[in-house]
Amino acid sequence: MPRPLRMEFEHALYHVTSRGNARQVLFHTDSDRIRFLGQLRDNLETYGVVLYAWVLMDNHFHLVLRTPRANLSRFMQRLNSSYSLYYRYKHGKPGHVMGGRFKAPVIQDDTYLLSVTRYVHLNPVQTQRQQQRTAKERMAFLNAYPWSSFPNYVRNTPFPDWMSNYVLKAYGRNLKEARKRYRSLVLSGMTRQKEAAQDLMKSSPYAIGSADFVDRTTRELSRRATGGPQDRDISLPRTGMALNEIDRVVSQYFGVSPAELQQHGRIAGPAKIVALELAARWSGKTLRAIGQYYGQISSQAVTMARKRAKQIQKVEWDKLGRELEAAQQTLK
Repeated sequence: MPRPLRMEFEHALYHVTSRGNARQVLFHTDSDRIRFLGQLRDNLETYGVVLYAWVLMDNHFHLVLRTPRANLSRFMQRLNSSYSLYYRYKHGKPGHVMGGRFKAPVIQDDTYLLSVTRYVHLNPVQTQRQQQRTAKERMAFLNAYPWSSFPNYVRNTPFPDWMSNYVLKAYGRNLKEARKRYRSLVLSGMTRQKEAAQDLMKSSPYAIGSADFVDRTTRELSRRATGGPQDRDISLPRTGMALNEIDRVVSQYFGVSPAELQQHGRIAGPAKIVALELAARWSGKTLRAIGQYYGQISSQAVTMARKRAKQIQKVEWDKLGRELEAAQQTLK
């Protein structure tokens, strides 16, 4: 059976869903959920993915996100595989943890992004048990549900540094007004029939948007697909960061030469460690290819260097990121 395809391009918006194998429970304890969120945070940082909303249920999770670097498949592969390794070890259950490939229809634009975010936040009160309760009881349950970004939207607390408040800001002139309005809209979603929202989410496995957008996306995927097992996710033209540009920025920051960064042998000094970390985040290349470029080191050595990179406090990551973004614009 051919694998379902998905579209990947720079700054694409997605509604991602991943379930346990045979709908088995993914999160047995709060420790499981905390572990998953830690891995989510780390991979958002590694792959430069922007997260707008999330919710964890017992046997599945939802993410609403943007991929500035057109790397959804790599991001989700790493996230799901890292949690699966933890799950098998923690619970002593060999075999598949995730139920096949994750689903990720592409979202047309910000208008539909708002609808998807509300839909995702309502997920905890869409169970059969919750549907038997009053709207007031369901809203109380939703307010108290800790494994969702909904509290960040409606409470007067700052968003975590690994999540964007971009969607919330669309609801008002300031955050106080936006939170009040967002809460009202979510409440209205529980007191009215939401067939339209359900139809929107289920109209296509490939896209969420207008009928024309869904049709165009489906036709483009069909045109590019071969129908065989060799099919891969469809990537539209994109621009990764050239490794020599990363070398230039790192060399200028640390006062070393590019040749020193590419020197063969053992990893030494913060400059090379930072170059490896930035290459993993920005180049779009595999860890093996990055290791080959930076002195013929193994992918395992690159992984170890990246762990050490988190301990380098003097590096101004935001400044380096802005410089790399500027350099990337000159390459397009």
